[in-house]
Amino acid sequence: MKKVAIVHEMLIKLGGAEKVVETFVKMFPEADIFTLMYDEKQVSRVFPRNKIHPQVHKLRTQKIYKLLKKQRLCLPFMSSSIESLDLSEYDLVLVSSSGFAHGVITKPETKTIVYYHAPMRYIWDRTNEYKKQLSAQSGIKGYIFNSLFLKLRQWDFIASKRHDIALCNSKTTQKRLKKYYKIHVPILYPPIETQRFAKSLWKKSPNKQTPYYIILSALTEFKKIEIAIQNFPDTHDLKLAIIGSWEYQKQLESIAGKNIDFLGAQYNDDLVGLVQSSLGLIFPGEEDFGIVPIEVMAAGKPVFALRRWWLTETVIPGKTWEFFDDPEWSDFTTAFSQFHNKNTSWAYKHEDCKQQAQRYDISEFEQQLQDHIKNTL
Repeated sequence: MKKVAIVHEMLIKLGGAEKVVETFVKMFPEADIFTLMYDEKQVSRVFPRNKIHPQVHKLRTQKIYKLLKKQRLCLPFMSSSIESLDLSEYDLVLVSSSGFAHGVITKPETKTIVYYHAPMRYIWDRTNEYKKQLSAQSGIKGYIFNSLFLKLRQWDFIASKRHDIALCNSKTTQKRLKKYYKIHVPILYPPIETQRFAKSLWKKSPNKQTPYYIILSALTEFKKIEIAIQNFPDTHDLKLAIIGSWEYQKQLESIAGKNIDFLGAQYNDDLVGLVQSSLGLIFPGEEDFGIVPIEVMAAGKPVFALRRWWLTETVIPGKTWEFFDDPEWSDFTTAFSQFHNKNTSWAYKHEDCKQQAQRYDISEFEQQLQDHIKNTL
């Protein structure tokens, strides 16, 4: 039996990328897990502390995060921390990367497979947006961040050459990797637990008295959830249920109307029941690949989303999804009204949604990943 290590940037919340890591763990239950930051309170339900390698707790990034709970403050130390991990005893290293994890250093005989969720967005295509949020567009602060980002881009490009096999989650990510790293990476769509969301449940929703749509997301500023809140119809006979938690929740609650409910993080059958009892999903932001919309589709529900990136490669417009086009949602009201009218008239068939989602079932991911592993060992 080969000895396996699993590496992921940050285990501080449970999102789509962490579901890929969870699948890695299910495929290799004896593997050790490495990460730059670990938050036991947030993720131990899926990633218990005893599965996290002791090296993690000695990293500078982990010490800073544990003390301050601010992952951004770890940024200057993340490249050196990932390179400091000693993976010399492992035969296979599976890497889940959105920024730094792909920079692990392994022996020549160790096989390294990197699964890219995205290149490091904030030093490439979101640089100006990131600096604006940090008020680092000019002055001394701007100079410091410009210098840091230049060094990180150089490091990131070099780190992108360290794998034996690279895979990515969508055509969108594939194009970004080609542009920034000058590499061509095959697509392996992320694992979706379609059967879990398709199974029959007798549970009733807490919102059973009022029809509702859902947003299912980590509550961060990058998800653009505030735009959905501000544009959702202000009516007593339709609700928006926001499922998830994280650092941006208080700001979102402060702008929410009475017909918007914050349900917190939900798991297992409670989550599936909420999805199945909803009218569908509103997906306000841009993602390289969003697992949540496919999960919702697996439950037989349609999705209303921004016409961007990977969504256009995984859906059947007018049959399982409907789009709006303006990132600032100027066309939201009109487009959502049309979507809602079609939805309540049963224009989106449950079976069409489920059948489309089945293309991305977890079994497809596991089989293709095993094939790649066999080819490299």
